[in-house]
Amino acid sequence: MTAKNDLEISGTCLAFPFAELAAEMAQGELSGSIRLSDKDKKAIVYFSDGRLVFAVSNSRMTRLFDFVLQQKKLSKEQLVLLPNFSNDLQLAEQLLADGLLTEAEKDMFFTAQVRAIVQDVLAWTEGDWTITPLARVREGLQANIDERSLLKEYGRSLSREDAAKRFRSFDETFKLAVALNSIRDCTAIEAQVLVPLASADQCVADIAAHSSLEGNDVFSALYSLWLAGLVIRSGWQSAIPAAKVPFLRAAKLELKREAILPGIKPEESEAPVEEIAPVEELTLDAYLKRTEVAKNFYEVLGVDPKCDGAELKDAYFSLAKRFHPDKFRKEAPDLTKRVHSAFAQLASAHETLRTPDSRELYDFKIRKNTEAAKGTPSAGENGQGGDHNRQQASDEFDKGAQLLAKGDAVGAQVHLARAAHADPQNAKYRAYYGSALSADDKHRHKAEGELQAAIKIDGSSAEYRLMLSHFFIKVKLLKRAEGELTRLLALHPNNREARDLLDSIK
Repeated sequence: MTAKNDLEISGTCLAFPFAELAAEMAQGELSGSIRLSDKDKKAIVYFSDGRLVFAVSNSRMTRLFDFVLQQKKLSKEQLVLLPNFSNDLQLAEQLLADGLLTEAEKDMFFTAQVRAIVQDVLAWTEGDWTITPLARVREGLQANIDERSLLKEYGRSLSREDAAKRFRSFDETFKLAVALNSIRDCTAIEAQVLVPLASADQCVADIAAHSSLEGNDVFSALYSLWLAGLVIRSGWQSAIPAAKVPFLRAAKLELKREAILPGIKPEESEAPVEEIAPVEELTLDAYLKRTEVAKNFYEVLGVDPKCDGAELKDAYFSLAKRFHPDKFRKEAPDLTKRVHSAFAQLASAHETLRTPDSRELYDFKIRKNTEAAKGTPSAGENGQGGDHNRQQASDEFDKGAQLLAKGDAVGAQVHLARAAHADPQNAKYRAYYGSALSADDKHRHKAEGELQAAIKIDGSSAEYRLMLSHFFIKVKLLKRAEGELTRLLALHPNNREARDLLDSIK
C-alpha cells in the first residue's frame, strides 16, 4: 500500500477489498472518492461524511438507458431518436423535458444504477484502488442505496474460512456502534456475538469465550456486523492508517472546477465530480499572532462561536497538521517556544470545545466573565446572589442525578457540570460529575480529576472513595483501586462493600 501524496492512499483489491474500504470510510466519517480499476474496468465511488452517495462506471451494463429499456419506459426505436443518450445525465434531462420520465422515476433509476455499480465492485478480487478527499460528488447527485445492507450481504456471502482470513488475530477489539435494542436484522450467530458487547468492549477471544461459538463463526459474524456498521473495530491492519484519518477528515477545500472523470470516456461519464483544491493557507506568523492575542478558544481556532461541531473539528485538525511543533524543531529557539505555546493553546481549545457538554459549560463561563467585565454582580458576591447560585446548582444536580440513575450518563453530564461549576466546593456535585464522565473513556482524565477533587474536599466520605475505586477498576488500574480501598477501610473498617470489592480484585 503506497501514498501518492499527503492526501491519497493506494492499494490493491486483493489486500483490501472494496467492502472494507467502504466500512473504513464510514467508520472514519470521511468524504471523497475511491477510484478502482481492473484492466479495462473502471469505477469511482463517492462518499460524504462516511455515507456512500454516488458511483460511476465505464461498464455499459450499468447505464441508465439499459434500466430505461428494462423497465419498458421506452422502446429501442424511441431511444435511438433521443439526442445525447450516451450521457446518462443528458438522457435523464431529455426524458424529463419530454415528459417520458418523472423526477421520482429518475431518482429510482439513478439509485438502481449506483446500486448495480456497487454490487459489481464488491465482487472485484483483483485491481487497484486510490482513496482521495480531493474529489466530491456534485450537489444534488446523491443516491440512497442503503450501502450498509449491501456490505452486510457481502460479508454474509463469504465462507467462514474466508471471513477469518480478514482478521490478524484474536486480539482485535470490538464495541457496539448502536444500541443493542435497536438492532433488528441479525442472524442467530450474530446475536450471540452481540450480547457480550452490550456490557463492555471485547476482544475476539473474549467474545468467543462468552458465546461458546467456534472461532471461525465468531470471525464471520463480527466481519458482517462491522461491514454493516453495527460494531466498531479496532486493532486491525486497516487500509487507511489511523494517524491519517484526522487529516483526511479535516482537509479544507474549495471548489475549483467541474471535471470529466479520469480514465472514463466523456460520453460514459455523468461528470458528478468536482475537482477541489486547498484553500490559501494561514501563514505561521499570522497563526502565532492570532493565538497570542486570542481572547477565547474560538479565536484560537479562528472560527465563529456559533459554528457547528464539524467546523470546530476541521479547524483544529487543519491547524494541528500545519503547525505541529515537530515541523519547527530546527527553527530558532524563540520561534520554537512560540510554536509550542500556540499548540498547547490549540490542544486546550479542541479538548474543551469538542463535546457539546464541555462546550456549553465553556460558553457559560464566557458569558459570566463578560457580565463581570461589564460590572454585572455575579452570583456569590452578595448573600442573595449566593443563595440563588446554590439553589441553581442544587436544581441542576437533582436533574443530573436522576438521569444518571436511569443510566443516561451523557445526558447527566451537562447538568452535573453546571452544578459543579456553580458550587465547586460541593464534594457531592464534583463526585457525581466525575462518575458521569467516567462512562466515556474520552473523559477518563477529567473524570478522575473530578473524583479526586471531591475527596480533597471531603476526604472522610466512603461514598466518594468507592466511586473513585470503581473508576480505577473500570480503567483497569487495579493497584490504584487497591490502594484507594485500603485507605477507605482505614477510615471505615466496617464498610462491607469496600471489603468485598478489595477481596474481588485481590
